[in-house]
Amino acid sequence: MRTESIVSSKGQVTLPAAMRAELGIQAGSRIGFEVRGNELVIKPELPMSAYYGMLKDFDLGEMEPPKEADRGFE
Repeated sequence: MRTESIVSSKGQVTLPAAMRAELGIQAGSRIGFEVRGNELVIKPELPMSAYYGMLKDFDLGEMEPPKEADRGFE
């Protein structure tokens, strides 16, 4: 999908509705900006909640650190 937009005097650009819908960008969504050569890359930033549980079935094998014994408080 390709489209154009005009930069306002305040440096603001409107993201087309179809692109916002495709990427799940809503009011209050965070987006990141990156300059690659002479291109500007805009991409949605995932909230931390999007990562919740993503490693639950991942086997750490020998990489898993040893668990500490519970400590008592005095």
